[in-house]
Amino acid sequence: MKRNVGSRLPSFTEKESNLMKSSIDFLGINFYNSFYVKNYPESLNMEDRDYMQDMAVELIIRLIENDTSIDE
Repeated sequence: MKRNVGSRLPSFTEKESNLMKSSIDFLGINFYNSFYVKNYPESLNMEDRDYMQDMAVELIIRLIENDTSIDE
């Protein structure tokens, strides 16, 4: 991730890092949606990138009804 994000990744002092370790204020899990991901390294070549391109994946979102697999 450091290679993909570069200077946009924030840096923390050792004290700030220690404060963050093992801390959590909120954890939310959205279990209503399923996403399939596909490798998409070409997104790393985009000049204006955000966190979506930094992941270098393509999100595949399809509505699945009646327990139908995504391949069907």
